[in-house]
Amino acid sequence: MTLPLERHWKNLSWIFTVEIFWGVSLALISNVAIIPVFLTHLGASNTTVTAIPVLWLVATGVPAMFASHYTGRLVYRRRYVFVAHLVTSIPWLLTAAWFLFGPRISSSVDIAVLLAGWGVAWIWMGYFTPIWINFIGKVTRPELRARSFGIIFFFQTLMSAIGGWVGSRIIGSGLPFPANYGVGFGIAGGAMAVAGFFFLPVVEESSEPLPEEPPFRRIVRHAREILTDRGGIRTYLGIYTLCAGWPVLTAFYPIWAEKRFGLEPKDSAIYTAVCMAGNMLGSLLSGAIGDRFGYAKVAAIASVAFVAGLASAILGETRHWYYVTAFLLGIYIVSDRLALYNLSMAYSPHEDNTSYLGIIPALTTPILVLAALLCGPLIDAVGFTAVAAGSLALGLVGAYLALFKLPEPRWSLVGKRRVEVTVPDP
Repeated sequence: MTLPLERHWKNLSWIFTVEIFWGVSLALISNVAIIPVFLTHLGASNTTVTAIPVLWLVATGVPAMFASHYTGRLVYRRRYVFVAHLVTSIPWLLTAAWFLFGPRISSSVDIAVLLAGWGVAWIWMGYFTPIWINFIGKVTRPELRARSFGIIFFFQTLMSAIGGWVGSRIIGSGLPFPANYGVGFGIAGGAMAVAGFFFLPVVEESSEPLPEEPPFRRIVRHAREILTDRGGIRTYLGIYTLCAGWPVLTAFYPIWAEKRFGLEPKDSAIYTAVCMAGNMLGSLLSGAIGDRFGYAKVAAIASVAFVAGLASAILGETRHWYYVTAFLLGIYIVSDRLALYNLSMAYSPHEDNTSYLGIIPALTTPILVLAALLCGPLIDAVGFTAVAAGSLALGLVGAYLALFKLPEPRWSLVGKRRVEVTVPDP
């Protein structure tokens, strides 16, 4: 069923309120700059910092497959999304307590605590994110889906930009290290918990639960569909894989730039804020273009922004380019997420769109994890610039495929009124 337009906008208004708090949280625990820079100040090596993108990939790739199975058996998803937000706050509140009140035993123990808290939080977030996306798709109208996600991300990143500024004030406030970071983690955990309550007024229609089927059988069946499909999804998988060098920008560039440009720790929070400003522009741009011209165009925006960000990181000679890179990275991150979410649902022939949304990233996870594992040792061996140049070369191939070879899924033309869209039988 299609929601009435009035209900669509009421639902979105409550979801926007969620993002006011969630956006601040994401800025204060950002793996774009704050967490990697914090790790280096705790004494972590580049190889240790590699754990951040690796944990993120495993956490968001593997649990998502099982979330897709679980979602298919849910008649309503609102209560699950509400509880999930509350549970996510727990690892961050515990991590905050450690850095605020825990004994300073050794830097190795502090690093282990941070990675444990960050990892547990993202494993849980990786599990419920596909269900959250499916929930948002369910409580909004399909012809406004890309725009709805774009506006949601705009609100989220607007608050993340503010959160990045708040983070810079906290880190540079004069509080002793690492308590200054602990305060930020505590605020992030509290905001996550508060955000969940604003899902409760959202009106959700019931879903027809999918037939019972063993989870591995369903996952294998859908994975086989994806790998044998000739409608463009394999091309998208190739593009997604060719952009495997994103950890170079998210984890290692801020660390390298801090030494190159003589930056202070609080500048990593400002980098996050500028990155979120790029998210804001990219979310509105990608959402409008996705609904009007198709979701494949959003994948093209993502790959071009990725290439431009790497070029800026390599060629930038002054600290101004540090922020240009952050802005381009922000456009890449949000357009890449929007392309993944919308193309996964548009390519899926199933009413339960979470199936493909959980499996598509999982299929590329082994390659992306390998690339992330190599980043730290390669940077130690040949330098940041050489690794970034290699990632740029692969990204250029991905941009070419996105611009000229990626076909538009039929469902992604739903925003064009002259195109009649029907739902195929599963």
